[in-house]
Amino acid sequence: MNEDSLYIERFLSGENSAFEALVRKYQNRVLNIVYSLIGKDRESEDIVQDVFLKVYHGLESFNGRSRFSTWLYRITVNTTYDFLRRRRRFISDELTIEKTASGYGGPQEELLEKEKQELLKKALGNVPLKYRAALVLRDIEGLDYTTIAQVLHCRLGTVESRIYRGRQILKQELFRWRGEAL
Repeated sequence: MNEDSLYIERFLSGENSAFEALVRKYQNRVLNIVYSLIGKDRESEDIVQDVFLKVYHGLESFNGRSRFSTWLYRITVNTTYDFLRRRRRFISDELTIEKTASGYGGPQEELLEKEKQELLKKALGNVPLKYRAALVLRDIEGLDYTTIAQVLHCRLGTVESRIYRGRQILKQELFRWRGEAL
């Protein structure tokens, strides 16, 4: 039995601290997915709270056919999509992406890294949501294709094509933002 299963079992037996442990374990990943899908704004943390409320109330229905993290990410993506449908507006360019490298160089290297991250944020913000979701889950969260298919409720081939197409669009956007032609 894995750690998540133990937490779930303990929570279902009435131990609320086990649910708190699950939240601590996954809250940053959930927040990162939400940020990556809608951008960093004041509603992002509300969405994360909604996700964990849904998990809290629905944990009894979790059947264990998939990993808990897959189930949680599916709830995260669906809750975010619901929010976007309600709000009916698209992404701001303040998309947050985890910083992938902390440089040991001086201020000039840090500034260049920050500029690259900002360019990537802007370009990713222009990738259509269905492609962006697949890209975020694969390239930022590091999920495998099968898990992404489960999270997004689509076929493996659809995931592969969305990731491929998303990368193509992202590449075009990066060139556009840099003022270069492909």
